[in-house]
Amino acid sequence: GSLDDAIRFGITTIVDPQVDLDDLGMFERAREEEFLRSRLVIALFHPRGTSDETLDRFEEASRRFDDDRLRVGPLKLYIDDVIEPHTAAMLEPYANRPGERGETLYPPAEFTELIARLDRRGFQLFIHAIGDRGVRTALDALEHARAVNGPRDSRHQLVHIEVITPADAARFHELGVFACMQPRHAAPEITGQWAKNVGAARSRFAFAWKTLRDAGATLAFASDWDVAEMDPLIGIYTAVTRRGLDGEPRDGWIPGQRIDVATAVRAYTLGSARANFADEDRGTIVAGKYADLILLSENLFEIPPERIKEARVVLTLVGGAEVYADPEFGSSFPDEVPPSAP
Repeated sequence: GSLDDAIRFGITTIVDPQVDLDDLGMFERAREEEFLRSRLVIALFHPRGTSDETLDRFEEASRRFDDDRLRVGPLKLYIDDVIEPHTAAMLEPYANRPGERGETLYPPAEFTELIARLDRRGFQLFIHAIGDRGVRTALDALEHARAVNGPRDSRHQLVHIEVITPADAARFHELGVFACMQPRHAAPEITGQWAKNVGAARSRFAFAWKTLRDAGATLAFASDWDVAEMDPLIGIYTAVTRRGLDGEPRDGWIPGQRIDVATAVRAYTLGSARANFADEDRGTIVAGKYADLILLSENLFEIPPERIKEARVVLTLVGGAEVYADPEFGSSFPDEVPPSAP
């Protein structure tokens, strides 16, 4: 199933961004029955109105599941909805619906108080924020929490960030907030209605990976599966080209927000490891970290960007153990690596 797909696509640590407490047993069984070959980080869903008693249960779950194979801890919240039905919160009205700019799912004052309270309890927060007003409201709340609770290594994340004002881009670095984004959402074959709703002026800062990177934000890329393909290579291709899978348009959609291969790969590896408190043992290939490694059929740094989507994972290791080998390549790997190998 999906756990097998993750290994096949070289995902050695999975982040499930929205899980209910009642579903934790399913993941525990998957681990016990050895279906869980990737490492797993789980965020618990925090709907509006979540009680203090439920927060206590969240904390209990985070204490119970807290190792490098299965960690429960972050909370997932929503500040707005999505662009296509005009329900993401925008600073200015939608281009094709002048009287509508969407709504935040909480009154800003209530959200600000909630974020401060959750931050004070030590939770890491994943906040769904899509429109530029949703993003600003979330950043304002996180800035307030930092002011009243004091700075800490919180690694809060804003998730999606589909449109942003340049003035807010620098705040990610200033506040230590991570930009968790999904490159495939910017694929031109699926952004037609999105672009009509947002309009040309704001679309310059659509899925603004380069603007955020240049402002010092740490990008942490993900798939948003099963809304988009799970394969990180398709995400890297999209981030570098901003083209559709058909290769069009040749210059990409909003080409000014393209990033280079190194930035995209880093966002899927060390950026995501840092965003999930895993950078001490994952995210780069250095002595002392886990041997969570993949081997690709192509060197992404040497092939034309349009060919990245055709590359595939041929070997996946987790903790040095082989958990996936492409059948076409499997016979070419030795059973044991000679001691002299680098």
